[in-house]
Amino acid sequence: MPLFADIILPTAVPGSFSYRVPEELSAQLQVGQRVVVNFGTGRKLYSGLVRAVHDRDPGLPGIKSVLSVLDDTPVATAEQLLFWERLAEHYLCTLGEVMVAALPGSLVLSSTTKLIASGPERPEWTGDGRRDLLLDALALRHEMTLAEAGELLGLRDPMPVVKRMLEEGTVQVAEEIGGTHAPRMERFVRLAAGQDTEAALHALFDRLERAPKQLHLLMRYVELSRCLSEAPREVKRKDLLRSARAASGELARALAKNIFEEYERPADMPAEGGEGGRIARLSEPQAATLERIRSGFQDRNTVLLHGVTSSGKTELYMELIETQLQAGKQVLYLLPEIALTAQVIARLRARFGSKVGVFHSRLPPRERTELWLRMRTDPDACPVIVGARSALLLPFRSLGLVVVDEEHDPSYKQHDPAPRYQARDMAIVLAEIHGARTLLGSATPSMESLYNARTGKFGFAELLVRHGEAVLPSVLCVDIADERRRKRVNGHFSHTLIDAIKEALARKEQVILFQNRRGYVPVWQCETCGWIPECDHCDVSLTYHKSAHGLHCHYCGRAYPPPVKCSACGSSRLRMIGFGTEKIEEELALLLPEARIARMDQDTTRGKNAFDRILSRFGEGAVDILVGTQMVTKGLDFGQVSLVGILDADQLLRYPDLRAHERAFQLMAQVAGRSGRRAGAGRVLIQTKEVHHPIIALVMGHDVEGMYQRELPLRQAHAYPPFSRLVKLTLKHRDEHRVVATAEALAALLRGRSGDRVLGPEPPMVARVRDLHLRTLLIKLERQGYRQEKHHLSEAIDRLFAHPDHRPVRVVIDVDPV
Repeated sequence: MPLFADIILPTAVPGSFSYRVPEELSAQLQVGQRVVVNFGTGRKLYSGLVRAVHDRDPGLPGIKSVLSVLDDTPVATAEQLLFWERLAEHYLCTLGEVMVAALPGSLVLSSTTKLIASGPERPEWTGDGRRDLLLDALALRHEMTLAEAGELLGLRDPMPVVKRMLEEGTVQVAEEIGGTHAPRMERFVRLAAGQDTEAALHALFDRLERAPKQLHLLMRYVELSRCLSEAPREVKRKDLLRSARAASGELARALAKNIFEEYERPADMPAEGGEGGRIARLSEPQAATLERIRSGFQDRNTVLLHGVTSSGKTELYMELIETQLQAGKQVLYLLPEIALTAQVIARLRARFGSKVGVFHSRLPPRERTELWLRMRTDPDACPVIVGARSALLLPFRSLGLVVVDEEHDPSYKQHDPAPRYQARDMAIVLAEIHGARTLLGSATPSMESLYNARTGKFGFAELLVRHGEAVLPSVLCVDIADERRRKRVNGHFSHTLIDAIKEALARKEQVILFQNRRGYVPVWQCETCGWIPECDHCDVSLTYHKSAHGLHCHYCGRAYPPPVKCSACGSSRLRMIGFGTEKIEEELALLLPEARIARMDQDTTRGKNAFDRILSRFGEGAVDILVGTQMVTKGLDFGQVSLVGILDADQLLRYPDLRAHERAFQLMAQVAGRSGRRAGAGRVLIQTKEVHHPIIALVMGHDVEGMYQRELPLRQAHAYPPFSRLVKLTLKHRDEHRVVATAEALAALLRGRSGDRVLGPEPPMVARVRDLHLRTLLIKLERQGYRQEKHHLSEAIDRLFAHPDHRPVRVVIDVDPV
């Protein structure tokens, strides 16, 4: 009986596609394997994924056959495929789009995939004529597509040959250029071989009597390393020199005398010895909260943990992780932005050692592929996975717990390309498929999660005291308008803030300053006619970056030279309006010339390891003041920070968005939580013109419940989440008249069923991006029966865009926009 296979192809075409399975391949074909198929009217090849194998003839004329099987064993699990289907269904995208997002790039091959040689030197002859021919061709040409490789080798299907070469490492996919991972290395010191016994140490002490500086260095090492105890510690080279107040030359002489030896390892690797020790005993509030979480898991699959900043939520996560590991289960620990949470990774690796794997988009493609395949073949290799939202798509086998840290963070939402999923929500779906539990944690929970906890859908636990001797910081509001009237402002700093910074620096403490706008100034303006320079390709004003001395568009990335005169009236009287982190850094250097200042924003953290370098310097005390955008609100835990300054709260409060006040509260509360995380009370100063704004009062009182009670009636009155589900439709085309006509037609079609729950169409704040004109529609779906409503919405879109007048317009569907 002939067999057929339903194949998922890496395209945006809906559905899966049926192919005949040749008899010679029928015995080896399994669900989840990659196969090579021809798709379309041409000869283009794709590596697709087998979704199902069956004997039901689809009855299609001229059905094509599977050409070859690429894998001996499946690369995707049955649970994964089910998760992909749920994700595609909810976010109204195709399975092919989910597949492209989920699989590492080197596992998704097509005729247009470009190949390059793995190194500058041609590998030695392999003895395989086809592979040697391809290597010779790549030595002459920098790269070639799979289709070109097939023509060169005279093969209709070159993918099996290429797959073997990829596995051997003789070729690589072009997208992997620049992906060679060079981890940040740290240098450590240890006693030389044979010097680590008590008798040997006594002999060294006697030997160094006439070298007091080296003797002091040795004594400091013994103190720091606890080398004679049952729990010795690693000692960083820089820590030893700082503690002993010694020059590097003294250490060099000690190394030459075979007293010490140096070694290196990546900064984020666990310490030698593997598993690391247990954390300190939980405090009484922590232990009580842990029991409430465990009790909540008995009745609910999902529990929300509201724990104030620095309350020790991570310790609770680690206790729950350890329980799952003892039961032989896997754990997924999600973080909003993996680059911002190196400290969390270090703590997990210190506790669980090599059991912790890391997965995120900044890893080189080869590392992502290796982790994927290792999890597929050996689930016990990395039972704890730490990652950003893309880690949801890994091939888990026996998931027991998903932790979503900082669950309120908008970074969990994928914006482009599809699938535009919310990782927090999909984490709950993934856990449900595996029969696992989900823990959502935050100091400032989202309105949706709090509502679900209050209505009983989620379990709920609170931890409202800081760990140890730390207390919540005091928050003071500074009326910047009044300060200006009284001429108590230098640049963009009130005297109150400057005085507080000076006091903190005098006590050898550190300061964080938050301004949620990068660049030098956001706007240049003509003083005569009000002209503002805008991007030629986007309807947005240009931001001036002084370091590059240029105007930049933050939407399309284009750069322009600064204007010397007004393009509208010719006046040379141009002024700068507003301020960004770059300008704050410059003003601070003038006001506090002795202070050591660093800036952390998208411009200063572009390079590899740039973020880690800034945080390392800050953690070592080499930086006194850290200026940054919302990056400084996330994942920072430094004991010497005693002051946080929020420079422009008004900008956060005035943003035109239904979640503006919720986000403003979360950002200010989170950055305030960076202060006073050890003994001693921290301080937070908020500069604002709206000193009586209710959100400011809630931040000053650390009042999450008050924020919830204020926002909830407003959301309910206007039928916004959590009382509805939203779908945002963005239509794009180069012709503005065409996109307007299509948007109006779509709105009229949708209103026939949804009435006034369809808002728009209207131009967004930036109505043209990369020469494409935009119009948006916002549809409110009732929570009861929203799946059916979403199905009708999808049908209406398909029906309208089947018409030739509307087909050229692109529509982007964003379910649950943030």
